[in-house]
Amino acid sequence: MVLSTQRKNIARMNEIARVLIKYGFNVLVSRLGLSYNILLRNKDIHDDMSEDTNVRIRMVLQELGTTFIKLGQTLSTYPNLIGFDLADELSKLQEDNSVTDYELIKTTIEEELGKPVDEIFEEFSKEPIASASIGQVHTAFLNNKLVAVKVQHYGIEEKVKSDLKIMHALADRIHKNVSALTPYNIPGLIDVFQRDMHKELDYTFEAMNMLHLGSLLKDDEVYVPEVYSDYTTKRVLIMEYLEGVSLNKVIAAPDDEYDKEKIATVGVDSFIKQILVHGFFHADPHPGNIFVLDDDRLAFVDFGMVGHLNDDLKGDIAKLFVFLSQRDARLISKQLFYMGIVKDDSNLKEVEYEIIDIMDRYYGMEFNDLTAIMRGIMEDGLLKKYEIVIPRDIMMLVRALSMVNDVGKQLCPDFNTTDIIRPYALRMVGQNFKPGRLAARATETYVDIENMARKLPTSLNNIFEVFENGNVKLSLDYDDFQMLVGLVSRIVNEIVLAIIIAALLVGSSLIMNTQSTISFYGYPILGFIGFSFSAVLGVILVILILMRGNYL
Repeated sequence: MVLSTQRKNIARMNEIARVLIKYGFNVLVSRLGLSYNILLRNKDIHDDMSEDTNVRIRMVLQELGTTFIKLGQTLSTYPNLIGFDLADELSKLQEDNSVTDYELIKTTIEEELGKPVDEIFEEFSKEPIASASIGQVHTAFLNNKLVAVKVQHYGIEEKVKSDLKIMHALADRIHKNVSALTPYNIPGLIDVFQRDMHKELDYTFEAMNMLHLGSLLKDDEVYVPEVYSDYTTKRVLIMEYLEGVSLNKVIAAPDDEYDKEKIATVGVDSFIKQILVHGFFHADPHPGNIFVLDDDRLAFVDFGMVGHLNDDLKGDIAKLFVFLSQRDARLISKQLFYMGIVKDDSNLKEVEYEIIDIMDRYYGMEFNDLTAIMRGIMEDGLLKKYEIVIPRDIMMLVRALSMVNDVGKQLCPDFNTTDIIRPYALRMVGQNFKPGRLAARATETYVDIENMARKLPTSLNNIFEVFENGNVKLSLDYDDFQMLVGLVSRIVNEIVLAIIIAALLVGSSLIMNTQSTISFYGYPILGFIGFSFSAVLGVILVILILMRGNYL
C-alpha cells in the first residue's frame, strides 16, 4: 500500500514537471530538483511561449486540476503577495467540470445517509444539472419538495490530500532553493490553503455558512436557499432548489428583459450590508454565484468561501470608506496606520503623498478608490518601501468589493456603488458613539484595567524581590526612595480612579438603554448623572496625569 502511494506521488510529480516544462518553466523545474530527463521526453510544448507569464501560470494550474485550481483561486485573494495582475489572471481560473458517474454518486449518498437512494428520495435525477471541482449537483424530490443535492466527486478527498502532500514538498523546496521567494513563507501559505481545503471538503461548513447568512438576510430582498440539515453530511449537501437564472444570463440579456438597475442596487446594497452591518459576507460574489429568481429576488449560492469582520474592523473599514469618498489622503493614511496596515507612523507623510498620486491617477473612479489604492501600493512597490502589511481579511474584502463593483457596472454602466456605501459607512461610524457601543467599549476597557490592576501588586512584588535578592544594584538616598514610593502610590491611585470611571461608564451606559419615568432630555436621569460624574472624574484624572508629567 505504501509502495503504491509512493508510485502515485512520483507519477504526479512527473506530471507536474511535464506541465511546467510544457508552458516554459524549465528553470523552475531545475531549481526544484525535479527530473531533468522529462525535458527530453516532452513533445507537447505550448505553442506561444511569448504569451504573458501570468497567463501561462494560470494555464499550468488549470491543467493540473482541482487542487491546483483551488490553490490559484486562493492565491488570487493575496494580491499583496503575488501582485494584482497575477491575482486578476488567477481569478479567471475555471472550475474542473468533470462529471462523476451516477453509480458512484449513488454510492456516496448511501454511504453518507445510510439508506438506499430510492428510500430517501421519491425521485432522483441521474444527470447532474451542474458540476464543479469538488462536487456536482443533482435535482431530486425529498418529502414531495424539489431539492438540489450537492454530492462530492467520488475519491476527490483522497486526490486532494495527495496533492496537498506534494504541494508541501514543493513548497519546502521553493523555500530552500528560490531565495527570492523565501521572505513570503510559501510553506506557511500552503498550510493556510490546506485549512481552507479541509473546509471545502466538508459540506457541513458550507451548510452552517448558509444558515448563518440566511438568518442575517431573512428580512432583505435577497434570498439564501433553505438547508436540509438532517440530510446534510460531510460529502452530501441538500438544499432548496431555486427557480431562476444565473446572473451571467441576466447580464447578457437585452436591457428591456430585466430591471438591471434594480438588480444591481439590491445586490450591492445586500453585499455592503453584509460587510458593514453583519460583518459576515459572501467572499466569492461572481455572477455565477448569484441567481435572479422568478419573483425578481436575488439569491446567493455556493458559500464555501466567506469573510468575517469583527466590530473594530467593521468600524475601521467604514471610516476608510468615508475618507475615501471625501478623497482625504491625510485621513486615509492615518486610518491605514490605525488599522495596522502602515506600521511606522514616521512614514505617514510620505504615504499620504503616495495616496494623493494614486488618487490623481485613478481620478473619477469613485467607488473603486479602495481597490485602486491597494493596486497602486502593489504596483509601485510600496509594500517593502513603507513596511505595509495588508491582512488577508481585508484583501478578501477588497477582492469581493471589486467583483461586486464589476457586476454592478456590467448590469448598469452608470451604476454608482459609492451612493450605496456612503450611508452605511456614515451610519456605522455614528454607531461608535451610541450608548450600547460605548458600554461595550467601556466594559472592554474596564476588563483590561481590572486585569492590569489585579496583576500590579504581584508585578511590583516581583520587582522588589529582584532588588532584595541583590540582582539589581541601585543607590538611593532616603529622599529618592520616598519619591519613588510616592510615584508608585500616585500611579496606583490613578489606576484605581480609572477603574472607578470605567465602572461608572459601564453602569451608566447600561442604564441609558433602559426605560425610566424620570428622564433628562430623553435619557434616564441616573444614567445622565453617571455619565456627568464620569466626565468630571475623567477630567480630574487627565489633570493629575498631566501634572505628574510636568505638562501643566
